[in-house]
Amino acid sequence: MLGLFHIPLDECEELYHKLGSDVFKQNVIFGTMKMGWNHAFYDSDIWEKMLKERMGSDLMIETARNPRCPKVAAVSTIVNRGTPLKAFVFRNYNHLPGVKSHYIGGCQYKLWQAIRASSAAPGYFQEYVLGNDLHQDGGLLLNNPTALAVHECKCLWPKVPLQCVISLGTGRYESERKNSITYTSLKTKLTNVISSATDTEEVHTMLDGLLPPDTYFRFNPLMNEDIPLDENRKEKLSQLRTDGIRYIERNEEKIKKAAKILIQEKTVVQKFNEWIRLKACMCEGLPFFSKL
Repeated sequence: MLGLFHIPLDECEELYHKLGSDVFKQNVIFGTMKMGWNHAFYDSDIWEKMLKERMGSDLMIETARNPRCPKVAAVSTIVNRGTPLKAFVFRNYNHLPGVKSHYIGGCQYKLWQAIRASSAAPGYFQEYVLGNDLHQDGGLLLNNPTALAVHECKCLWPKVPLQCVISLGTGRYESERKNSITYTSLKTKLTNVISSATDTEEVHTMLDGLLPPDTYFRFNPLMNEDIPLDENRKEKLSQLRTDGIRYIERNEEKIKKAAKILIQEKTVVQKFNEWIRLKACMCEGLPFFSKL
């Protein structure tokens, strides 16, 4: 909503509440029965219908016609190509000729398909079939896609140093329960595996150590309660909002610093170098340049 359609933040918040109450609405008994049929508690058809109504038939690449539209990608996980699982990137851009990303994907897909595929969280929605591939939520493989985003940037703008990387988390909850147990249940073991597979902070720790100073900023509020993905009760969402506001207040200087770096204008040298690179890419493959 924000990146592709430039919808104001207030409207984004309003739509978030509306979508949450419409999508995550299910009778417990019927939802449990559905889990047995197709491993999805919620009605994936309703979610798909809502996406089609709101997004229409526009393709990802068509958003690039707007000069104010940034490069945007959504990540899903392909689960039917064997192991290891494969990340799939829905892009609204093309890479330059000869540049190959580590990640498969494309820009010829519809907007609603990208959202449907990348939000197919196991247990919540059914997998999404697209062509010969079976897609699930990208968080299954890359719950923190910042490293993927950095790689895509390197493909788009090779040899251009990173100016600023902003990583926005969805909140984290840290349990402080400690005990001296010598045995864990199967449920605990599975919970630990899932928690480890969907961890976001390890990627943050790695990037924080690798990227240059004053380049990388991560904002991820600490929550007072472990809120599930499908929570839509007003009091719980209000608590999330309060946690977020308190986090912003505590990190005001960090946010200002990141904003200052983000709005820096390009220097004359940077603009000239970009112009040279663009001309070189446009001329690549022409007979005259091929002989040089």
